[in-house]
Amino acid sequence: MGSPREQLSTWLAEGEAPEADWGGRVLQLAMRGDLGSVDDILLDLPALGQPFACRSKTCSSVDRPPRTRSCCADIAVQLAPWEQDAIREAMPEIGAFLAPRDGRWDDATPEPFVGASLTRPQGRCVFSWRHAGGLRCGLHTLEDQTGRPRGTLKPMPCRLFPLLWIDLGDGRTLLSAVAKGTARKAGLSSATAFPCLRGDAGYDPLVSSMADTLRELFGVGVARGISSAVHRWRREA
Repeated sequence: MGSPREQLSTWLAEGEAPEADWGGRVLQLAMRGDLGSVDDILLDLPALGQPFACRSKTCSSVDRPPRTRSCCADIAVQLAPWEQDAIREAMPEIGAFLAPRDGRWDDATPEPFVGASLTRPQGRCVFSWRHAGGLRCGLHTLEDQTGRPRGTLKPMPCRLFPLLWIDLGDGRTLLSAVAKGTARKAGLSSATAFPCLRGDAGYDPLVSSMADTLRELFGVGVARGISSAVHRWRREA
């Protein structure tokens, strides 16, 4: 599917990105001096500068506080056709990897898709597995263990979370994230339902915590520009 940036553009074009009217958000950001720009990407600086840290042990599908949500357990993940094809082709290898790690794969291979969405048997993603540190993504781990590039198996929505990649029309795109002012536009009831977005002490800004993902998707130069814009905004805010 080409470079990660080309994959991202294809994913947008196939309608898998959040659908909402983001014009008001962009105008509000611009009026407040909170709208950045790098390359041809508009930046939602407050969302990208919010504290974020992946703490999967606090948000797994079991033994969690009430009203706590997890990207692996509670968000419907829709895949582009080419993502489904890649996973189906690798299912024998995926099954062999997950069978000794996840009881749902012991006797039979679970159905991975309902329509274009990943299934969630027993309340969590079919490809997740439990680890002492919390939930782990089997596709992510398998990519790393086999030397596959990121995104060979792991779907774009899972790579992005909590980032939001939005087509504004007229060739414009906005990079935002699930946050207090954007959660409902992303189809979520609340950002603070996710422990990773509660801003607990010790959390780095999202652009720092997700630096590897930004580099994978946009390349080193653009990722550096995004990070610089956000950190400059934070210093001046």
